Order: sequence, then structure tokens, then C-alpha cells
Amino acid sequence: MTKVATVLMTLLGTAFAQIDRTCIDIAFNSETNTLSGKCQPRDNSGYIPSELDLNDCFGYDGTTITSDKVAVPIVTLDLLPTEVLLQISGEPGKDQDTISAEEFKSLCLLSPPLSQVYLQSYYLGDNCGAFRQAVRSANIKAMDRCAQFGAVADTRWELPDSDGCQCISERQHTHHRPIDELLECLYLGKIPIGQCIDALEWLLLRKYDMKEQQDQSRYDANDYCDHVPEFLVTILEKSTDRARTEGICQMIQMLHSHGYSLPYHMNFGSFMNRRGGDHGLVQSITGPLDVALRSHCPPYLLELVLRDYVRRLVGFDVIYELPPPLMQRWAGKYRFDESKQLRFAGVVVETAGKPWWKFTNVLHTVWGLFLDLMDNSTAWAEEYPGEAADVFEKKVDILTEYRVVDTLQDRILRGIVQAMRSMTTSKASSNGVVSDSDSQRCWETLYSAITPFSFIKEHWVMDSWQLIDPALSLGLPYECHSFHIDPDYNVYKMYHDYQMQNDQIRPTLHRPWGTEGFSKQEDGKWVDREWRRVFHSNDGITLGISGGEDYHYWRLPDWTKGGSFANIDKAVCERWTELENKKRVDHGA
Repeated sequence: MTKVATVLMTLLGTAFAQIDRTCIDIAFNSETNTLSGKCQPRDNSGYIPSELDLNDCFGYDGTTITSDKVAVPIVTLDLLPTEVLLQISGEPGKDQDTISAEEFKSLCLLSPPLSQVYLQSYYLGDNCGAFRQAVRSANIKAMDRCAQFGAVADTRWELPDSDGCQCISERQHTHHRPIDELLECLYLGKIPIGQCIDALEWLLLRKYDMKEQQDQSRYDANDYCDHVPEFLVTILEKSTDRARTEGICQMIQMLHSHGYSLPYHMNFGSFMNRRGGDHGLVQSITGPLDVALRSHCPPYLLELVLRDYVRRLVGFDVIYELPPPLMQRWAGKYRFDESKQLRFAGVVVETAGKPWWKFTNVLHTVWGLFLDLMDNSTAWAEEYPGEAADVFEKKVDILTEYRVVDTLQDRILRGIVQAMRSMTTSKASSNGVVSDSDSQRCWETLYSAITPFSFIKEHWVMDSWQLIDPALSLGLPYECHSFHIDPDYNVYKMYHDYQMQNDQIRPTLHRPWGTEGFSKQEDGKWVDREWRRVFHSNDGITLGISGGEDYHYWRLPDWTKGGSFANIDKAVCERWTELENKKRVDHGA
């Protein structure tokens, strides 16, 4: 048999083939799904008789088909004999030169006899590759079709080292499961959210694995996991509009109803390995509760988060001296990097229990509210003045109902609600254009609401000694959740960092050193080294060592004492000028 020279059986192409005993020049009409062209049969001696029309071969009327002349009768591909289609396409598993799997599938769909023989092989091929494509496009009909051929295995697809995954998980994915393909599709936003919801329901009904990826840090020190991928909560945190946010929350609700939990900690490894210069800044989200308190998330999501605690049989108003077993299991353990492993009594500590108690930093909470109100990088905006305050007040009511907050914490949160109601300027009222001065006033209003309660500063302690001997555990009594104010956070440094990341504000900054200290880090963040250098040198405890200055230290007012960012920024600029003048004097300039 003469091999196929070139075949392109797609809806865009033209097919040319040379078949034993017959020379065929076939044109494929993508609109009518028909063949046209010329046919010249050979005899056994290789002699080619005069040109015959296609009717002698496949029933065409014997003329060359042109745009102004249509062949009658029309013969579609589904009427061609299976043997002819296989000769055109090449036979999978037998011929070296075959058309692609997608093109072969098209032929199978057009020829019932051919589909009976080979269509199942297509769906099962490439490790159920057709199912993978169906899931990543949230195509329910295609997923059902794969199921008909038994090609819907709960499998994993290995990914290339580069450009194989666009998920923003803490660690780069090395493989994908069906749920990972769906979440990547959800994150990219190319498919309507309704289709993603339907696809998730399809997978849940068939009991596909929905837990965290096994290449993530959770499994470095834990065999047990019952929570969904952190990536899903990250997608929610970065959600772009109301309909999409509502859809993602519905997906989380569906997963929760099937017994899955939300992760307790998030980005824990990244937090533990953060840069020293980033201390005092808002870090990556630390848990679902932090996200649920954001304005764009509906109140019922907060209830889902709190029900995860209830599942662990704990009370929010109970003080525990020993870790509740189900809470400790949910939190899990953390494996230290080799370079940072601890030693206790000469023994290397490789893993330690993550804190099973959670302190929600109120500064982190108000920072999220600030971004919702003022930052253009978040698409959510109030539909009416005071909507953000109304939503947050409903969430405070839920926290009170579940006894998550005591009287003092309730006063703090309701003070934030009052501060939000006092503001008259937001990105919604400014048509999306918010000035640096308006942003500063908003931020100052929010953090001023909690300065009267700054005495509740606390540090959480990671009990690192449980691995060696449980009897050596510090055994500090804790509530499973509490709001606090992290002493490492600094509201002035937080806002300066916001200025640097805001593409509208950064070009408008005018400081004595200009843009000399500006640089963009590998992670994409902008920093102003000069501002940070001088600001850090104000720490009276370290006598200016962290700032790298040899002069006597200076002290900026603590943010808990009140004060505006504008005044602090002015003091930093004046201090920089003073230090530069002293350098010139010292060098005889």
C-alpha cells in the first residue's frame, strides 16, 4: 500500500492522499463537510486510464467542483467506507504516518463504523488526554462523552519543568489532577464561572480527589490532609468581580458540604522564610478567615470558616491548656529547612507543630478593608455609600453569635465599623481615581480606630519542642482564636510600601533623593532603599544598627501614639538630608 503523503483532515484544511490502485486529489469543504476533486483509478499494470469523474469512485457528478458549480449528489464523509477513511488517515498503531488524534477523532465522529473500532482508543489515549482538555475548559458535554468511553480516571498528568502551570500556589505544581486543571481554568478566568461550578459538581458526584496537592509543603511533615487546595482561597482573595466572587464562594460551599475543610494555615512556609526587610509589612494571606473578612466576600463565607472550627469540637470561649487533638491535626506540623533547623539538648529539631490557635491581626483586617475602599487594583467597589461598613457589621454580628469575640474585641471591631461610616471618599465616589492624600486619610481613619486598644499587642509562640518530648511543651493556655494587634506591624511602613506598589502614586512621589533608591525586586515588588534605610535607623533599641548609620539614633513617634503618615514621611526626608549634610562635612566636601 502506498503511504499517505500529506493529510490534513481538519475543518480548516485540505486533504490530499494517494491510495493503492487509486490516485485521489481531494478537497475538503469545511462549511459543508463534503469532498470534491478528481479521481484516477489505476489498473494492475500501473496504467492510468483517462481521467474519470468522482462519481466513479465516490458518487460525485464527474466535474471539478468550483465556487460556482456544486457537485450533485453531495457525498459526506460519513458515507465513505471505513477502509477508505483509514487509507486517507493512516491506521493508528499500524501506519507511521497518521493524522493527529484530534483529526482522527473528527473522522471517527463522521463514520460510525470507524468510531466503533477506534474512538475509545482516542479517549483513553495520552492518559485520558481528552478528559483533561474537557475539564480544563469546564465542558460538561465533553466530560460526559469521555465518561461514555470509560476515559475519566482520577489520574495525574505530569507537567513540564517550565510553562507547564499558571497556578499561583505556594510551590510550583509538578503535576495536575482533574481538580487542579479546573482550578487553573477558574483562575485564568477564560470560562464563565457557571461552567466551573457545574464542572466541580460533576467531579464531586463522582468522588474525585479534591484535597491539597501532594507536592505542596503540607505533605513535608504530614500524611493527613482533609482540606481543599490553598490555591482556591488565593483565587477568592484575588477575585475580580461580584459574580465571580459569588461563584467561587458557592464552589467552596459545595466542597464544604461534601466534607472538605478549608486550610487552617496558608503560605506558612513563605511566611517563615520572609525577608528581614519585609518585617512590619502585610504578608501573604495567613488563612481563610482573613479572606472572609474582606468586603468582597459575602457573610455566609465567614460562617463556613467558623463551622470548620465547630467540626473540631472546640468552643471559641474556652481556654485550652492542652491542644485539642482535632485542632492540632487540622493545623499539622511544619518541617524546617535544613539551614534553619533548631537544636534542643544537642538534638536537631526537624519538625514542629504549627500553632493550633490563631491570632487574627486587626491591622491585617483593617488593611484589607482599606484596599477594598481605595485601591484600584481590587475590582470590588461599593454599590452605594456605606456598603462596606454594612457588610463588615454583619460579619461582626456573626462573630458575636459564634462567641468568637469577647467584649473588648467586639468594641474594637465595632469601632472600625464606625470609622468606615465616617469616611466620605472612596474609589467608588471618586470614579476609580483616588489621590495619595485621600488614601492617606482613609488609612489614618481606619488605624486610628484601633489605637486606643493597642495595649492588646501579643506574639503567638510556635511550640517547637513537641517533637522531642511532649512533656517539654511550653503548654501555654490559648483560646483557639483571638483578635490581636501584632507588634511587628508598623502602619507607616505599611502605607509607604503601598505607595511603592501603586503605579498611580509611585510616579508622583517627590523626596530629596528622587528615584535614586527605587528598585524592583525579583518578586516584582518595588522598594525605596533610601526611605527604608533611614526609617529603620530610627529604632532606639538597636541604636541605629539596622539602619547602618554610625550616628546617634533617632526616634520616630510610635504609631500607637497617633500621628499622620505625612508627618512621618516629612521626618524621614529631613533626617535623610541631615545625614547627607553630615557626610559631606565629615568628608570635607
